Amino acid sequence: MRVKIVLYGEHALKHGPRLELDVEEGTTVGELLKKLGISAEEHHILVNERKVGKDYSLRDGDVLKVLPVVYGG
Repeated sequence: MRVKIVLYGEHALKHGPRLELDVEEGTTVGELLKKLGISAEEHHILVNERKVGKDYSLRDGDVLKVLPVVYGG
């Protein structure tokens, strides 16, 4: 199955801002991010514009957005 990934910040510089990848059926967000070297704990994860956790199972055609958590004060 094929998913689209939209990256921001340092990961967009490393991998490019948009990717399309073929992944196995049942792949979770956490598994995919691990393969890309991205920490799920340090990012907001959205699939099809809805916030999900790292255990979300991806489906064909999903659009995954990975937004870095911004700290400041």
